[in-house]
Amino acid sequence: MKTISMPASTRIPLPQTTAATVWVSFPDGSVDPVDTVAVERAVRGDRTDWTLTPAAIQYAAPFMFDRVPYSVVCSRLGISDTSLKKLFPEVGPRSERAARPGPRAKRPAKCGTRRGYQAHKSRKEDACTRCKAANTAADRYYRLHDTYLGAPEAAA
Repeated sequence: MKTISMPASTRIPLPQTTAATVWVSFPDGSVDPVDTVAVERAVRGDRTDWTLTPAAIQYAAPFMFDRVPYSVVCSRLGISDTSLKKLFPEVGPRSERAARPGPRAKRPAKCGTRRGYQAHKSRKEDACTRCKAANTAADRYYRLHDTYLGAPEAAA
């Protein structure tokens, strides 16, 4: 998952605590532990391959409302827009399109590109000749420039 760096002025403020775990009481009378480190990582967009507890989701979501788009709140918390709407019925997307219900469709990687080469490898396939050539060109560019930014998209 790619994380997006935000300017300091748009960073989401979180309460400062010295404890890694806090106990939070909710309007329904329940008291649950919340891992503040996990909440901070999720709010900042660093959540990958793990989920927040329901209590942590309820604790983290209000920090993001009015600061990031509704779909980003759902993505960072790892829940659907329907689940978020159940937890916070008073808050919603500015438009139905902003909610982005359902899974997002990914465009397949084109053969003959570095991304196509990576797609072959993630599917545990042998890469085609065009993808191997594109990856070789991108790696050559990386060795010269120490970045893939500006690397040729396809083999020449």
